[in-house]
Amino acid sequence: MRLVITHRCKTVISFIILYLVVLQLYRYRPQTHNIFHYHFTTERPCSTLRVPSIQEPPPEAIKKWNELQSLFESHPPNLVMERGDFDGGQLADVTHDLLDNYLDMTYEEADVMREVHADMVEALPVYPEEAFRGRGIAILAGGKHSEYAATTLGMLRLVGSRLPVEVWMIDRVEAKDGWCHQLASQGMKCRFLSDYMHDMSAFSLHYQLKAPIVLFSSFAEILFLDSDSIPVVNPDHIFKAPSYMETGVVLWPDYWKATESPFTPFITGRSLEKATTAPDIQTVDSGQMLWNKEKHWKALCLSAYYNYLGPSYFYTLLTQGGPGWGDKDTFPTALRAIDANWTMIPHPLQTQRYDDGTGHGKGSGIAMLQADPTNATHFSPLFLHNNFIKLSVGRQMGDECIEDPSALSAEQRRKGEEVRFKGSIVDRQSKIWEQLNFGQRIFATKTDGRLNDMGKLDTEKDIWRVMERVGCIGVYSDEKICRRIRRHLGRTFGDVKRWDGGAERMCS
Repeated sequence: MRLVITHRCKTVISFIILYLVVLQLYRYRPQTHNIFHYHFTTERPCSTLRVPSIQEPPPEAIKKWNELQSLFESHPPNLVMERGDFDGGQLADVTHDLLDNYLDMTYEEADVMREVHADMVEALPVYPEEAFRGRGIAILAGGKHSEYAATTLGMLRLVGSRLPVEVWMIDRVEAKDGWCHQLASQGMKCRFLSDYMHDMSAFSLHYQLKAPIVLFSSFAEILFLDSDSIPVVNPDHIFKAPSYMETGVVLWPDYWKATESPFTPFITGRSLEKATTAPDIQTVDSGQMLWNKEKHWKALCLSAYYNYLGPSYFYTLLTQGGPGWGDKDTFPTALRAIDANWTMIPHPLQTQRYDDGTGHGKGSGIAMLQADPTNATHFSPLFLHNNFIKLSVGRQMGDECIEDPSALSAEQRRKGEEVRFKGSIVDRQSKIWEQLNFGQRIFATKTDGRLNDMGKLDTEKDIWRVMERVGCIGVYSDEKICRRIRRHLGRTFGDVKRWDGGAERMCS
């Protein structure tokens, strides 16, 4: 009898030991450095976000575009100048001889275009009274740019912006199913250029669309944003910046000096002859623009003309194929051509660099930080323009790391290029692969990492909170992407309050 009990005891003990071993194996996780648990904690917003309503497009806007297009078509350039191969390495030492020897243009040809341009300026329409009203934000989205815009739009509301927002796309084909309905609850409205422009064949490049968007927006005063230009604080106050109230236009600088043709000031009427020295003009980063249409309607129409004929003439005239080739400098050139008063932000942009693991910056940079125009004495960050790595749920946390061939430019397709995302969790060649996989910050926050100027705010964490909502709720949600985002949030930032889509920083 005693032997039976002893045997049963041994069996029970063995079973318990086996159970504990299996339990420990099941609960075991490989050790990973810098892991924190990410818990959702939610709080009801202290106030409901209310934004002004957005008026429907005025019928005269369509008529105005038809008139403008006819005007543009009746003032064609006398030459076709496609982009060449400007040596970007020479930007550090741009000389007049270098700029003067790039384009093959004679004085006679320039003189003909000068007359065409003068006639164009003379025919520019007056501002249509009562066509536009109020202040608001317009953002260029559509296709892959909509996913970048989803991050920017989320940050607008997270930092407390109460302004109405128009989200612009080419047509309804570019709109992801259900997205416009989702945006409507946030004081945002989808707009489609195809409702205003029946013939869009002249607009083959995405950035050509900026000028028409500013033209057609229902707002009289407009903050335009690229899909990848993220506000790091509430931008609503910049409409009250003294420089904007005085001049009506605020533009932000880019890195380099202008590489325009010496014939540019002659053709656009700024001078009576061809330039004899290299221009001392800072180029513009058009990822963000503040524009009063009533004050500067003619300059806006003229910039639309430059963009309408940009790829075949004006982009090359203004940059000679340099790295700013495109829409960027059409806006300041138009303002100078009609001798308008406008503001260039006096603070040079700052480069936001990668985090080297200690908070210090490394590498050539990940994004451009642009200054707040209300602070004239020192640089205070307002926009994070992600010109290098686009911050979106799919780009960082999706399973693809190669650009869809259909999304490539004609030049890239012609060269047969395989374009990789510059920041994918599945791509070991990515410069931020380690950060995304091992719970590290992307943005440097010390010395040359400029986001630390924001003081108590943590912009990178806020961006990931927005991306968590985009990737886990709504039309861009995906189970695997959501899981990866939450994992990265927990490892990198620890216990994080979940953003519920409201404007929590309006709470005092």
